Amino acid sequence: MFLAPLSRMTVVTEVSDVIRVPDSGSKSFTADLRPVRTVESFVDGPGPVDASAVFAVFAKQAGEGIAQVGVASPRSLRSGLITVERAAAVVTYESVQQVETGFTYRCGGVAVSGVVRSWRRPRSGIMQCDAKKPPAVDVVREVAALAC
Repeated sequence: MFLAPLSRMTVVTEVSDVIRVPDSGSKSFTADLRPVRTVESFVDGPGPVDASAVFAVFAKQAGEGIAQVGVASPRSLRSGLITVERAAAVVTYESVQQVETGFTYRCGGVAVSGVVRSWRRPRSGIMQCDAKKPPAVDVVREVAALAC
Protein backbone atom coordinates (compact mmCIF):
# COMPACT_ATOMS: atom_id res chain seq x y z
CA MET A 1 0.00 0.00 0.00
CA PHE A 2 1.17 3.52 -0.80
CA LEU A 3 0.06 6.66 1.04
CA ALA A 4 0.73 10.11 -0.36
CA PRO A 5 2.02 12.77 2.07
CA LEU A 6 -0.61 13.82 4.60
CA SER A 7 -2.46 17.09 4.21
CA ARG A 8 -3.39 18.78 7.51
CA MET A 9 -5.60 21.83 7.83
CA THR A 10 -7.75 23.38 10.52
CA VAL A 11 -11.38 23.69 9.47
CA VAL A 12 -14.25 25.57 11.11
CA THR A 13 -17.13 23.34 12.18
CA GLU A 14 -19.38 25.87 14.00
CA VAL A 15 -19.46 29.64 14.37
CA SER A 16 -21.53 32.19 16.27
CA ASP A 17 -23.05 35.39 15.00
CA VAL A 18 -21.27 38.62 15.95
CA ILE A 19 -21.63 39.43 19.63
CA ARG A 20 -21.34 43.11 20.48
CA VAL A 21 -19.90 43.63 23.94
CA PRO A 22 -20.58 47.11 25.38
CA ASP A 23 -17.87 49.14 27.08
CA SER A 24 -18.93 48.31 30.61
CA GLY A 25 -15.99 46.37 31.97
CA SER A 26 -15.55 42.62 31.95
CA LYS A 27 -18.48 40.59 30.62
CA SER A 28 -18.90 36.81 30.51
CA PHE A 29 -21.36 35.00 28.25
CA THR A 30 -21.99 31.95 26.08
CA ALA A 31 -22.99 32.13 22.42
CA ASP A 32 -25.24 30.06 20.18
CA LEU A 33 -23.30 28.30 17.43
CA ARG A 34 -24.47 27.42 13.93
CA PRO A 35 -23.02 24.55 11.92
CA VAL A 36 -20.58 25.32 9.11
CA ARG A 37 -19.39 21.81 8.16
CA THR A 38 -18.92 18.33 9.51
CA VAL A 39 -15.70 16.41 9.00
CA GLU A 40 -16.27 12.65 8.89
CA SER A 41 -13.62 10.00 9.02
CA PHE A 42 -13.72 7.68 5.97
CA VAL A 43 -11.89 5.54 3.43
CA ASP A 44 -13.17 6.00 -0.14
CA GLY A 45 -12.12 4.10 -3.24
CA PRO A 46 -13.81 3.04 -6.50
CA GLY A 47 -13.30 -0.69 -6.05
CA PRO A 48 -12.69 -3.41 -3.47
CA VAL A 49 -10.60 -1.88 -0.70
CA ASP A 50 -9.68 -3.29 2.69
CA ALA A 51 -10.76 -0.10 4.47
CA SER A 52 -9.55 -1.26 7.88
CA ALA A 53 -6.04 -2.01 6.54
CA VAL A 54 -5.87 1.34 4.69
CA PHE A 55 -7.10 3.22 7.76
CA ALA A 56 -4.66 1.43 10.08
CA VAL A 57 -1.69 2.55 7.97
CA PHE A 58 -3.13 6.08 7.71
CA ALA A 59 -3.81 6.31 11.48
CA LYS A 60 -0.26 5.22 12.29
CA GLN A 61 1.12 7.94 10.01
CA ALA A 62 -1.38 10.58 11.24
CA GLY A 63 -0.53 10.01 14.90
CA GLU A 64 -2.45 9.84 18.17
CA GLY A 65 -5.96 11.14 18.61
CA ILE A 66 -7.21 10.48 15.08
CA ALA A 67 -10.97 9.73 14.90
CA GLN A 68 -11.93 6.23 13.75
CA VAL A 69 -13.77 5.53 10.46
CA GLY A 70 -17.40 6.68 10.56
CA VAL A 71 -16.94 9.14 13.42
CA ALA A 72 -18.06 12.70 12.66
CA SER A 73 -16.51 15.81 14.21
CA PRO A 74 -18.23 16.89 17.44
CA ARG A 75 -21.15 19.31 17.25
CA SER A 76 -21.77 22.08 19.79
CA LEU A 77 -24.92 24.16 20.07
CA ARG A 78 -23.37 26.66 22.47
CA SER A 79 -19.88 27.95 23.12
CA GLY A 80 -18.10 27.62 26.40
CA LEU A 81 -18.02 30.56 28.79
CA ILE A 82 -16.31 33.55 27.16
CA THR A 83 -15.03 36.60 29.03
CA VAL A 84 -14.32 39.86 27.21
CA GLU A 85 -12.53 42.65 29.06
CA ARG A 86 -13.47 45.64 26.88
CA ALA A 87 -15.91 46.79 24.21
CA ALA A 88 -15.64 44.65 21.09
CA ALA A 89 -17.47 42.80 18.34
CA VAL A 90 -16.48 39.15 18.73
CA VAL A 91 -17.23 35.79 17.17
CA THR A 92 -16.62 32.42 18.78
CA TYR A 93 -16.01 29.24 16.80
CA GLU A 94 -15.25 25.51 16.97
CA SER A 95 -12.77 23.76 14.70
CA VAL A 96 -10.94 20.47 14.12
CA GLN A 97 -7.74 19.52 12.37
CA GLN A 98 -8.66 17.63 9.19
CA VAL A 99 -6.07 15.06 8.07
CA GLU A 100 -6.31 13.61 4.55
CA THR A 101 -4.27 11.73 1.98
CA GLY A 102 -4.54 9.71 -1.18
CA PHE A 103 -3.71 6.03 -1.23
CA THR A 104 -3.08 3.21 -3.69
CA TYR A 105 -4.00 -0.28 -2.55
CA ARG A 106 -3.21 -3.47 -4.44
CA CYS A 107 -5.61 -6.40 -4.18
CA GLY A 108 -5.16 -9.49 -6.36
CA GLY A 109 -3.01 -7.67 -8.90
CA VAL A 110 -5.50 -4.80 -9.23
CA ALA A 111 -4.47 -1.33 -8.05
CA VAL A 112 -7.22 0.78 -6.48
CA SER A 113 -6.68 4.43 -5.58
CA GLY A 114 -8.75 6.52 -3.24
CA VAL A 115 -8.84 8.99 -0.38
CA VAL A 116 -8.71 8.55 3.38
CA ARG A 117 -9.73 11.38 5.73
CA SER A 118 -10.15 11.88 9.44
CA TRP A 119 -9.96 14.61 12.07
CA ARG A 120 -8.57 15.30 15.52
CA ARG A 121 -8.03 18.03 18.10
CA PRO A 122 -11.40 19.78 18.50
CA ARG A 123 -10.69 23.36 19.48
CA SER A 124 -12.60 26.48 20.46
CA GLY A 125 -11.62 30.00 19.55
CA ILE A 126 -12.69 33.61 19.71
CA MET A 127 -11.83 36.40 17.33
CA GLN A 128 -12.44 40.11 17.34
CA CYS A 129 -14.27 41.31 14.21
CA ASP A 130 -13.38 44.94 14.78
CA ALA A 131 -9.63 44.39 15.32
CA LYS A 132 -7.35 46.86 13.57
CA LYS A 133 -5.13 44.15 12.03
CA PRO A 134 -6.58 41.65 9.55
CA PRO A 135 -6.51 38.01 10.72
CA ALA A 136 -3.21 36.27 9.93
CA VAL A 137 -4.26 32.63 10.39
CA ASP A 138 -6.32 30.83 7.71
CA VAL A 139 -8.95 29.51 10.12
CA VAL A 140 -9.49 32.97 11.62
CA ARG A 141 -9.79 34.49 8.13
CA GLU A 142 -12.47 31.90 7.38
CA VAL A 143 -14.32 32.76 10.61
CA ALA A 144 -14.16 36.45 9.69
CA ALA A 145 -15.59 35.73 6.22
CA LEU A 146 -18.36 33.54 7.66
CA ALA A 147 -19.51 35.72 10.53
CA CYS A 148 -18.09 39.26 10.69
